[in-house]
Amino acid sequence: MRSVTYQLSWTQSVQFGGTYIAQDEGLFSDAGLDVTLAPGGPDVAGDATTVSGQSLVNISTADGVARSNESGADLVIIGAQYQKAANTILSLADQPITTPQDLVGKRIGVSGSDTPALDAFLEINGIDESSVEFVPTEYDPAALVAGQVDGIFCFYNDLPVSLEAEGIAGYSMLLSDFGYDPMSQVYTVLRSSLEDPDTRQEIVDLIRADAEGWQLYRDDTDAAAELAVEMYPDAGLDLETQKIQARVQLDLMFSDVTDEYGFGWFTDEEIASNLELFTVLGIDADESLWDRSILEEIYADGPVA
Repeated sequence: MRSVTYQLSWTQSVQFGGTYIAQDEGLFSDAGLDVTLAPGGPDVAGDATTVSGQSLVNISTADGVARSNESGADLVIIGAQYQKAANTILSLADQPITTPQDLVGKRIGVSGSDTPALDAFLEINGIDESSVEFVPTEYDPAALVAGQVDGIFCFYNDLPVSLEAEGIAGYSMLLSDFGYDPMSQVYTVLRSSLEDPDTRQEIVDLIRADAEGWQLYRDDTDAAAELAVEMYPDAGLDLETQKIQARVQLDLMFSDVTDEYGFGWFTDEEIASNLELFTVLGIDADESLWDRSILEEIYADGPVA
C-alpha cells in the first residue's frame, strides 16, 4: 500500500463528496493507495503543499496555478473537476441581476481578494469599473438580505445554497456564462511527478479512483451529503444544506464533454480561453501549464473510469 496525501481546496463539506465516496467505498485502497485527505481553508496554500512534497495532488484554480508558476513553482494541471467556474453574482430573485449590463449603477459586495476577478469580468464585458460600486463585505449573504448591497460576488454552490436553505429566493448570474471562466477545482501536480514512472502511476491510480467516486456521487447526491455529515461530525454541517449543495454542484461538474470523454476532462478550446483570460489578469503562461496525458490514459477505453 502506497501512502499519499491528497490536498483539497477548502474545508470539509459535500463540495468534495465524490472524493469522500472514493475513500469510504475503498476505491483508493483498491488501487493500492493509502490516501490522506487534507482539508484546505483560508490559511492553507494548496499549491505550496504540492511544491514542498507534502501532497501528491492538490485541488486549485488555473489562474492560481499559473501565478504559483510565475513565483517559481513547476506545477501542471492534469484535470478539471469543474466544467465551468463557480464564480457568480448573487442577487435577490425579486430584483435579479441577470446580465453584466445590469451591474451598472449597482452596489456589489466583494471581498478584497476577489476584486481583481470582478475587475476582469467588467473589462471583458466592456463595463466601466466606475459605474459599479464595490462594497467591501464579509462573505455573508446578510448584507444582501438587509439591502446593503444589490448583489454579492460569491460561489454558485455556496452562498446561494445558504440563501435557499433559509427559504429566501435568490438569483445567481454565473460569470462563466459571460466570458469569465477560469478552470476551477483543477487537479494539480508537480511536472517532475509526471516524469517519474512510480509517482506517475500513483497519480493515475488516485485520479481514476477519484473519478469513480464522483460518478457514484452523480448517481445519488443525497447519499453523498449524508456521508459528508457522517464522516465529519465536528464540521458543523447541516444535512439539508449539504443536500442542496450536492445537487447544485452537479451543474458545475458534469457536461456533454464529461459524458463524451470522462470526468475531469478539459479541451483545447478551454485552454485557449483561459490563456486569453490570463492576458486580462496580467498572468504570463502558455499551453505547457496543462497536460492531458493522465486523463487520456485513464479513459483510453472510454469515458467510464
